[in-house]
Amino acid sequence: MSTASPARAAAARVRSAIDAAAAALERPDLDALLATEGTLTAAFADVSFLRTIGERDRAAVRDELLAAQSALRRARRLGASLNDFIGLSLQALGQSAGYDPARTTAVALHGRGLNTRV
Repeated sequence: MSTASPARAAAARVRSAIDAAAAALERPDLDALLATEGTLTAAFADVSFLRTIGERDRAAVRDELLAAQSALRRARRLGASLNDFIGLSLQALGQSAGYDPARTTAVALHGRGLNTRV
């Protein structure tokens, strides 16, 4: 049984971490999503230290990185869908997802009518 080269192992860690992030977005599970941050950071650090990839490992590393790219597209779609769902839910509640310094005033005045003319 052969062991994976450092390059292939690093690429596999990137793919695995992105897969974990996508899975956390799919559930959605905020704790699991936050837990992937450290794993992703370490995986990308491992890849950044690679200087050369041996001829024998290039195809395997390419396959791992293509799988990581596919997982990243999946995570982006899931993240965009979750963001849309949150935005629509907040709109239904009369709220917004963005930062609005006047929001506290709007919440305090919600449900009150002003019967004055200017």
